[in-house]
Amino acid sequence: MIAAGAPAQRASWTWPLRCSNCGRGYPARGLPYRCPTCGGVYDLDEPLRYLPPETPVLRRGLGRYRASLPLPPDAPFYSLGEGGTPLVPIRLDGRRVYFKCEHLNPAGSFKDRGTAVLVSGLRAVGVEQAVEDSSGNAGASFAAYAARAGIRATVFVPDSASAIKRRQIESYGANLVRILGARSKVAEMVREAAAHGEVYASHAWRPSPGSSSRPWARLRVVSSVRWGRARWPWGRIAVSWRCARRG
Repeated sequence: MIAAGAPAQRASWTWPLRCSNCGRGYPARGLPYRCPTCGGVYDLDEPLRYLPPETPVLRRGLGRYRASLPLPPDAPFYSLGEGGTPLVPIRLDGRRVYFKCEHLNPAGSFKDRGTAVLVSGLRAVGVEQAVEDSSGNAGASFAAYAARAGIRATVFVPDSASAIKRRQIESYGANLVRILGARSKVAEMVREAAAHGEVYASHAWRPSPGSSSRPWARLRVVSSVRWGRARWPWGRIAVSWRCARRG
């Protein structure tokens, strides 16, 4: 077992999270990935506030919204240039449809947006190593951004994971742990590591810091086109959002 990754003394800043089940705030000590009282999932304590970019010309993509992200104001933002992906229009069944090309993010998926925020938050509180479980894109994203932030990464993957994704994860310097069995076995093994003190940088159990980056992707879409309704097939569900028309 690798040494526990949580810092002995955490920085004074605390994740702005609250348990979605029991309502308790994020603890001042430790870095649990779920509520230690009831096992619930954490969510943002308050809705994000949009702050206009101060230097829109100097920053591209997600970095333009740095001031709006749930991070300490003086903490470095570990970016690889995520965001700012092309918005490509096509005609489909007589209607104009826009495709946001998130595969052009640095590690190859939309998960880079969330990982940039998550890793920046972990580094802000002194984390030097962390674990993640994945079957591909999330692990590659975490490995890339952990390397950018100087965090030693260990990624648990099912043995059946794509060889290309495994090589990508290892190419960023992460320790790759292949687990025989179903995807659920991989999750079980990484939770066991977390129980022994590892910081679990989960994209599933720590959705709030990561998903906090997605509204800005939607904002960029809405600010780029004249829509009254936008629909994003993101993750397991398609999200519809009514927006004010411009002009």
